[in-house]
Amino acid sequence: MNIREELNRAAARLARAGSGSPRLDAEILLTFFLNIERLELYKAPERILTAEEAAGFEKLLERRCQGEPVAYIIGFKEFWSLLFLVNREVLIPRPETEILVEETLQAVQDESWAAPRILEIGVGSGAITVALARELPEAILTATDIAAGALDLARENARRHGVAARIDFRCGDLWTPVEGTFDLIVSNPPYISATDFSRLPRGVKDYEPRQALLAGAAGTACHRAIIAGSVRYLKKGGWLLMEMGEGQGAELTELLKQAAVYERRAVRCDYGGAERVIRARKG
Repeated sequence: MNIREELNRAAARLARAGSGSPRLDAEILLTFFLNIERLELYKAPERILTAEEAAGFEKLLERRCQGEPVAYIIGFKEFWSLLFLVNREVLIPRPETEILVEETLQAVQDESWAAPRILEIGVGSGAITVALARELPEAILTATDIAAGALDLARENARRHGVAARIDFRCGDLWTPVEGTFDLIVSNPPYISATDFSRLPRGVKDYEPRQALLAGAAGTACHRAIIAGSVRYLKKGGWLLMEMGEGQGAELTELLKQAAVYERRAVRCDYGGAERVIRARKG
């Protein structure tokens, strides 16, 4: 088959398998295997694939039909206009998490900090910390994760983007490896409830790390621990910023209120209108 026919066949197969973006998936997988830009698919749609190329593409296509996310198949994902290596030890960075980066940068601007000290709890692939390091060249960053494999990947992503020397990576659960105080504490913690987990798409539920998704019966267990510990590690006038799930804003706002040190509590929705980030300033 030529490229056009192969893509049409693949897209139809992916649609039957339940992909929400079958044509895009097919194009990304084929360009990845052929090591070409997507534009090349349209420049030479009549090009006949070799038997070896067709067989290699078929293997990738089968993985996607089984529900494996495209990002895990090709090994990287774009976030904040940067490419990050990903594997099954970390969550795949999502566009809505860029809201957390935006809100953190806004807090730095609001406080006029030239060289803020920033802590990320649960660094995963490193997408948030690396994006912040790139945007804030004078910032001093610390990033933790309970998974050693995740930290290895985050270090490599930091190295690839030229900021590894400015990030102190530490392994441990929540506050265990943390020392010192910070101007900002940010986190995209697990926030899926046990009930909601069963409703997740197959590609998330079956492939992404459960410990980075599940957070107790209400999905806020990690937020509670972060709020409690942040009182000790956040400087006066510093900001706590956390990603959250839809419908968790009221509960988290109340928890911040009960902590008795947080002011200017605010929830920001993502561009789809869902509650996404909560932030508060330590008074």
